[in-house]
Amino acid sequence: MKRRTYLRTLGAVGVGAALAGCNTPDEETPTETPTPTESTPTPEPELTVLDAVGDLGMDPTGQEPVDDILDRTYGDDTAIEFPPGDYLITREHDWDRGVSNFRLVGLGDSHKDVQFVFPPADPGEQFRMLRITSGTDHVLQNFSIQQTDDDTTSADIWLANDDGALIEDVEWLGRTPTDNHARDQLLLFDCTSVDGVNVIRRVYMREGAALPGYPNGVAGIRITERSVGEVRMIDCHIEQRGSSSFRATHTRGVLRVEGGLFKNNDNTNMRISAGDHPTKTSWIKGATVIVDADNLNEHAREGDRLDSPEGLRIDSTGHGYTGVLIEDCDFVYRSSPSSPGIITVPTYGSHGGFTMRNCRIVNDTGVQTIYAGPVDTDIAREPWGMILENVTISGACESQPYGSAVVIDENRNGSRIVDSCIYLPNGRVGGVLVNRASNCSVENTSINVSGPPTRSRNAELVLEDVSYTATCAFRDE
Repeated sequence: MKRRTYLRTLGAVGVGAALAGCNTPDEETPTETPTPTESTPTPEPELTVLDAVGDLGMDPTGQEPVDDILDRTYGDDTAIEFPPGDYLITREHDWDRGVSNFRLVGLGDSHKDVQFVFPPADPGEQFRMLRITSGTDHVLQNFSIQQTDDDTTSADIWLANDDGALIEDVEWLGRTPTDNHARDQLLLFDCTSVDGVNVIRRVYMREGAALPGYPNGVAGIRITERSVGEVRMIDCHIEQRGSSSFRATHTRGVLRVEGGLFKNNDNTNMRISAGDHPTKTSWIKGATVIVDADNLNEHAREGDRLDSPEGLRIDSTGHGYTGVLIEDCDFVYRSSPSSPGIITVPTYGSHGGFTMRNCRIVNDTGVQTIYAGPVDTDIAREPWGMILENVTISGACESQPYGSAVVIDENRNGSRIVDSCIYLPNGRVGGVLVNRASNCSVENTSINVSGPPTRSRNAELVLEDVSYTATCAFRDE
């Protein structure tokens, strides 16, 4: 099937195709609907497909701006296909017209074959390429955004749709500046309808960034308070950002992350809350976090260094959400500067409970492994406890800031560690510390550590079938 024919056939089902093979929320059982005796199928909208060069006259050499042509062509049921080349954008495109089913699609064999390029930015310019804040079914696919390797040029995108938005096979190339010259993030992505689902799939940000330390670094992806539906993030690779690879703490909807690699991002590699959706909760499944600060990638410059990289921060930015799930994930810390922790739930984030299931943590550093901080009980919703289920913690670390690898702090009542293993034989490292929390337990778990296996302070901690000599098999062995 020819590509143009395929695009026309696709109609308005970009996200449906992107989610093919994925289990969509929320384990709902469909209700059978009686088949009417007569039915009139709703026709798919006819898609007008335009070649950026052949039909629209855009310059694929990056010499002449394409801005005016883009603005004239933007509209319902329209796809612009870009042959391989460079396309010059010189100003922000603010599209808030309620448009449905609009697409920008690169035709190259690689997403790097079609690149959007920009004039060198003036200091402090903070350039935005696209601002699309209404409509449905916008598709951005198979192209790259060229920031270059200077210290000022960048371009972010803000895409907020009610439903059906898809960003797929898109990469930010070049070095990302500090937030003095760039926006606070490279991609803002919101789902503005409770019933909507928008998808980010195979988005790449991995060619390095300025690492000025918090709060001046630029994040990768941000989900904002405008988002009330579901955002799905699938198989993304975000590396060496100046701040969070992604952040979804303000969102009233949910973020669901499937797969992906998040490596050597400063501030935090993943930052998420449970969200406040009426029927769904946020989760991260099958993702990998790696921090190896002594081995930044080839895009690092002399003097680039991470300041304080967390692995995962569970944080609702004062909203009190509860119940996020982390499942089938790996967290590997090989080398790191000082950091609040690999897994942290800080008090200032006012988040309630969370569950980690079938996860592996390898800690070869002195960074705190898990720290579930005191609960702000005036804000955070119950349950407040931390559940670790089939979690392995191992590594060569010789000390922990709190003395123990896992810290369950004040009011994390009902916390449980089940079917898990902690194996940290070096130095002096304790296993589990529970401080001023009630109804906590460790069950069917091995804690083989060089320090005290468990400690409690003004807490209720029940031990049931706990062993102290086993080593840990990784969950995939």
